[in-house]
Amino acid sequence: MELRHLRYFCAVADSGTFSRASKELHVSQSAISEQIADLEREIGGALLDRSQRRARLTPQGELFLAEARKTLVASERAVDIARRSLKGEVGTLAIGFFLWGAGGFFARIIREYRKLHPEIRLSLYEMHTWVQMDALVSGKIDLGFTRPLEPPYDRTLRAELLYSDPVVVAMPVDHPLAGETVQASDLSAEPFVMCERAVTPALFDGILALCSKAGFSPQIVNSSTTWSGVLTLVESGEGIAMVPSGARHLRTPGVTFATIEPETTHIGIAIAWNPENMGPIQRDFLKLVLANREKIQSSGGY
Repeated sequence: MELRHLRYFCAVADSGTFSRASKELHVSQSAISEQIADLEREIGGALLDRSQRRARLTPQGELFLAEARKTLVASERAVDIARRSLKGEVGTLAIGFFLWGAGGFFARIIREYRKLHPEIRLSLYEMHTWVQMDALVSGKIDLGFTRPLEPPYDRTLRAELLYSDPVVVAMPVDHPLAGETVQASDLSAEPFVMCERAVTPALFDGILALCSKAGFSPQIVNSSTTWSGVLTLVESGEGIAMVPSGARHLRTPGVTFATIEPETTHIGIAIAWNPENMGPIQRDFLKLVLANREKIQSSGGY
């Protein structure tokens, strides 16, 4: 059974005669008659009563007509959805992000995208940057708001830098150096809490380079695999920490932040994707993000 069998049958049922159905479909009357006869043989019984001038539906034909119409509507919807999907108008989009790194711009981008593409189903996943890399490779997510690519992911993934986040000093609110700014050299005698190098090797090395340029090597007394963990250790009095300024938004009450002078170290926030998994939906989202890059940069991501 093919869709044309259903179309021919519905046309005869609606018009009442084979001749009218032939004109409406621009198909020969004999072809329509043959196809409906084939349909009846496949079903095993008559769907039309041809004993009178008008072709009337048998009771079985009435039941079949209702289901045939549903099938045709469903097939038309399937074609429409496929065509719209090819244009990026319907479908799904999975996006990875890490909360404090995405900043206020992330929520604004998502809201704007939902307005522009209300029929795209968005799935948002909060995950560490290194988890995002594997998720992009495996196809679990389509795009990720993450750190700039590092080996080996820079060989298979692509990314665009959105803005650079300056490194600031986190310290307990009652620390003697607490204030708006601090000289890097003033931190030489302080115990340091670090985010483990495996998490953000570029930033870890950048902090060491900043300290070296200021004339000292940091005394690392503790570490954590998360920035929230680093701030908890700082709040507990374990030491100070150099962190991306976005960490301010993790809202740790007992911690204050100071700008480092001179400001020399930054860590980037990028949008990354797997070129093998890019389709019209992914490209539309990426285009929207990049169109807003100047606004993101001017606001520092917030």
